[in-house]
This record gives sequence, C-alpha cells and structure tokens, in this order.
Amino acid sequence: MSETYHITLHTRMGFMRAVSDGTHLIRLDWDQNIFDEPDRPDDVSRETISQLSEYLNGSRQTFSVPIKAENMSQTATTWLNVMAKIPYGSTITYAEFAAAAGKPKAPRAAGSACSTNPIPIIYPCHRVLRAGGSLGNYGGGSTLDPKHPENLNRKQVLIDLERHFS
Repeated sequence: MSETYHITLHTRMGFMRAVSDGTHLIRLDWDQNIFDEPDRPDDVSRETISQLSEYLNGSRQTFSVPIKAENMSQTATTWLNVMAKIPYGSTITYAEFAAAAGKPKAPRAAGSACSTNPIPIIYPCHRVLRAGGSLGNYGGGSTLDPKHPENLNRKQVLIDLERHFS
C-alpha cells in the first residue's frame, strides 16, 4: 500500500478527512466521530480542507485540487466525470444522470456510481435525487448506511447550502 496523508476538518455535520497520495486527493472520509488516527497532512490534503471550508461557508462553488479517485475502474471514473459536471446549486434525478452519461436506461448504475463515490462534495453525488425529488440515499464518505438519517441529513444540508448561495 502506498503512503497516504490526511487532515481533518470539524464541521457542523461531522468530521471530514481529506486523504491524499501526496499528489492527488484520493478519498474524502466523513464521520460523526473524530478519526482515531492523528492528522498527517501534506499540501494536497491541506488545500482540499481549505477549499472545503470555503465551500461550506458559501464562498466557493468549484474545486481546483488534483483528484484521482482511489480504486475506481475506468467505467466508474467516467461516471464520476459526468457527475462533476452537475452545476452547483442544482439537482438532477438518477435517470437524468444516467442520460447525461449516455446510458439512459441505466439509472440503477447511476445510483451505484453515487454510492461508490470516494470523493463526495467534489464529485457532487448529493446533487442526484430520486424521481419526484426525494433524497434517495447518501453515503457521502461515511461508514453509516446510505439510508441512515445522519447521512440523509448531510445530503439535505449540502443541497440547501448550495441553493442558498447560488
């Protein structure tokens, strides 16, 4: 396993930990409890946390950190790249996401792409909703079940934040 670096940000929705391979952000973990392992930051993880802080206070709508989602196939990476194009402050359905990816009959695959997203917020899976506008599920880098109320609350908070600042 290669060496990783990370730094933690405490937010009103829990603790975020930006994980870097020294060159790219590879994962964003999110938990209600502080992580056991002490911070071991590098420039990428520090810059990620700085940009996430700006995003959470409404002063940033896009991210400019180098990203390379860990352990993702080429197909999964393609889904993430389509996801990254969902505009700030807007939401789309899983079916619309699938259509944007050129797979209009694959809304379940779109949902899988959201559920396996290792870099939430930057790859904005929170902007993808069920038909009719209900939240659906949200993993968001958490170890909790995607149906867990705390995860769904995080998704709603992110949607509300973006709508407020857009």
